Amino acid sequence: SAQFPLLRAAERDREAAAGERLAAEGGFDPQWRTRFSASPIGYYQPLTVDTALVQPTQLWGASFFAGYRLGQPLSYTGFAVYDGKAETTAIGELRLGFTLPLWRNRGIDRARASLRRAEIGQEIADLSVLQQQLETARAATLRYWEWVAAGRRLAVQQSLLDLAQARDEGLGQRVARGDIPPFERTDNRRAIVQREGAVVAARRALEQATIELALYLRDAEGRATLAEVARLPPGLPDPPSLDAGCLRQAEALAARLRPEARRFERQRDREEVERAWADNQRMPAIDLVVAASQDLGRGPQRLTDPVLEAGVLVDIPLRNRTATGRMQVASAAMARADEQARFARDRIAADVRDAASALEAARQRVEIARQELTLATQLAAQERERFQLGEGTLLFVNLREQAATEAEIRVVDALLDGQRALAAWRFATGQGGASTQLCPD
Repeated sequence: SAQFPLLRAAERDREAAAGERLAAEGGFDPQWRTRFSASPIGYYQPLTVDTALVQPTQLWGASFFAGYRLGQPLSYTGFAVYDGKAETTAIGELRLGFTLPLWRNRGIDRARASLRRAEIGQEIADLSVLQQQLETARAATLRYWEWVAAGRRLAVQQSLLDLAQARDEGLGQRVARGDIPPFERTDNRRAIVQREGAVVAARRALEQATIELALYLRDAEGRATLAEVARLPPGLPDPPSLDAGCLRQAEALAARLRPEARRFERQRDREEVERAWADNQRMPAIDLVVAASQDLGRGPQRLTDPVLEAGVLVDIPLRNRTATGRMQVASAAMARADEQARFARDRIAADVRDAASALEAARQRVEIARQELTLATQLAAQERERFQLGEGTLLFVNLREQAATEAEIRVVDALLDGQRALAAWRFATGQGGASTQLCPD
């Protein structure tokens, strides 16, 4: 059910991953920066206003900026000679430019690494949701067939009780005629009480199975719903058989569909991004800065002439211990994810083979249990006939009927094991509980 709490919790993890990606995308949001300064007291009394819009991009780590600057004197002294570049015309100055990393932060930087990690995080969250869906489908399928099997066991025990109850009045008549001794009817009443206890235990098992099934049977508002006994099917289906070719195809399908190994592989990719960024931080930073500016309005030529500036900023790390340490951490995490993915692939293949083995064993058990049930039913019928003819005792009748009942319950158990194995097969191959395809194409 889509309302199952653990599935809804997994969906919340997916939403959290989407939020992480949105936060990472925020590293490329435009930024507006403004600085205002004035010196009303002092020999030089300048006034400057500097505002700029900066847009980081994913294009080689470049960022572009556009700004406006105003620099005017508050008194006749104005600007010092060494601050002459801060002065503008009365209208101000416009400027455009960009910063381009030439080495460090060119192929990858913190913002791009965070965004890539967040994108991989979304893929991991999707795989986690898929994993929870598979586990929920398997658990729900198991609870359903256990509920069906509990209903069948109750029906079998009730049938056994009905036999003894239907026989009791006839035994009373035979005792009254002197055909059989009174202890035979007493033994039948003992059997009735014993079988009533078995019915009570079977009914309790059905109630327990109904409660467990309700955890997966939800209404539109997500409330657990108890299944009605009237919805019980007449029985459990026979387990299917597999051939060797189907097993090989299933192993390939499971390797492609099961999310466990893929989740570890994506975790490794995420650590690879971190390792690449840490390695990049060990490189020297050589950033090219280019800016063009133009004062507006009229003024002296030194202010109104257009200006094109270019510069290079060099930052050389000397020891790199922080970046080197981060590389070691990321490399260790990558190696760990590789080993976890390898074990997950082995576990998936083992799950497929084990489910196939369980299916075959259940199929054989069903055949054997049905043979036993046929023989036990025949013996019980023959023993009842002997007792009617006065050649046996009710004790042997009860024993034969009990043996037949136990054989019928073993058939139910074998059929239940078959459905458990089938649920394990669908989980192992990554097909989920709703799939009706046994062997992949």
